[in-house]
Amino acid sequence: MLGNHISRDVAYNSRERNHMKAFTCQDETRQAVLTQITTWFQKDDSHPVCWLNGPAGSGKSAIARTIADFYDRRNELASSFFFSRRNFDCSDATKFFVTLAYQLAIALPSMRGPMEDALAKDPLIIHEHFEDQFRKLIVGPVQLIERPVTRLIVIDGLDECGNKAHVELLIQLLVGALHALPFRLLATSRTEGYIESIFTGPSVGKMIKRIALHEFDALTDIYNYLQSSLLKVQITRKLSPSWPTEKDLWQLAEQSENNFTYASTAVEFISDEYGNPQRRLETALEAHNGLDSLFEQVLSDATKYPYFDRVLGAITLLRGQHHVSILPQLLQLHSIYDVRLALRGCLSILFVPDSDNDYIRPYHPSLFRFLTDPGRGGNIYFDTINCHRVIVDGCIQLITDHSEKTSASLRYACQNLCHHIDMILSYANAFSEVESYLGPRVQAFLTDVPQRLAIWMFGLEDAQGVEQVCEDLHSAIACVTVGQAM
Repeated sequence: MLGNHISRDVAYNSRERNHMKAFTCQDETRQAVLTQITTWFQKDDSHPVCWLNGPAGSGKSAIARTIADFYDRRNELASSFFFSRRNFDCSDATKFFVTLAYQLAIALPSMRGPMEDALAKDPLIIHEHFEDQFRKLIVGPVQLIERPVTRLIVIDGLDECGNKAHVELLIQLLVGALHALPFRLLATSRTEGYIESIFTGPSVGKMIKRIALHEFDALTDIYNYLQSSLLKVQITRKLSPSWPTEKDLWQLAEQSENNFTYASTAVEFISDEYGNPQRRLETALEAHNGLDSLFEQVLSDATKYPYFDRVLGAITLLRGQHHVSILPQLLQLHSIYDVRLALRGCLSILFVPDSDNDYIRPYHPSLFRFLTDPGRGGNIYFDTINCHRVIVDGCIQLITDHSEKTSASLRYACQNLCHHIDMILSYANAFSEVESYLGPRVQAFLTDVPQRLAIWMFGLEDAQGVEQVCEDLHSAIACVTVGQAM
């Protein structure tokens, strides 16, 4: 009854989490933090909520996943919801309480009957607002069953939820009801201002145990992680038993500056099957501290593959998330093989799925910020205007050809052609650039719009699509108007 309305990729042990290399903590690492959390769950009755916070890359998700796995094996996990910007479905809080109810029905089978009764009485619960979903699907059914042992709810990455108001509401609802429910809540996030204000507010603050990761020195843990991970590389690639040296491991650990994402990215870079581990280790050791330097090393090495800049630019600049299958037509490449080959040097920082009906995404969301920030990656690895121009050409070709009226590529072209034209106008520094990048092809297409209008409207699918194109056109016209005034 609930299965078609939940977020399927948010559980700590989902296939999506595994694809994104979301691991648990290695043995003998993060012991001080893990002990604090388990002690809180078992003994701290005055604080039903534990808020684990820390900067990006500090290992919050690995810790949350380790805790979820630990209590799941003990049959004490009620639910886990791992937010993630890399997957729209995992950043959507509108499915949070339905997903929580679904997981509770599995963890506590005695809740199924009361939930079924609630859904039979009001089948539209799944479309109602948070408060009613929570009250009817969770609070009510829990109060009708024999009180079970206290179980843990784990919510990871609150800062990666797409709506700040939703974060505040779901935390207030959960925390406000914990006194009457057999649950305790472990929540993790960065120390964002709006989340800080939620957890320190008058209605929530007294119930919170706060654990700040910046107060824990992770240098030794990162060293152990690097040692264990690179030992596997040494064995697999039949390298010298003395590789890597202790000195090299400590240097890499110190370069990480307590950032586990840096360490894991370094391991992926060094162990890449298409590279020389020793040479890549030397390159990593020569890099500056921080993820940007690793991104630079990986991307600089990856530029040797054909169509690299075109494909990297597209997955960075396309609007929304899209399956691999739409890329060849949009980028006017021969096949999906060209897309995969173009990104062969990026496999340590990008997840490139085996399935064509899945989408490419970064292991760490800061990669796209690095690529689009002029002060960081900027246009070093691809020409932003030219990438939009390639996409515009692909969109025009698809709409002009329209041999596959139901293809995802054609739908994207119809819905986003004007957006990419707008982007070219926005980034262009002179009329000559506009003329060069848009040129006669766009002019001819727009002149012939009446003949293209039927297929274009068909591809927009609904009124929302038409409204979006109108917004994009208005924005493009504004750019042209400003350009003429100058």
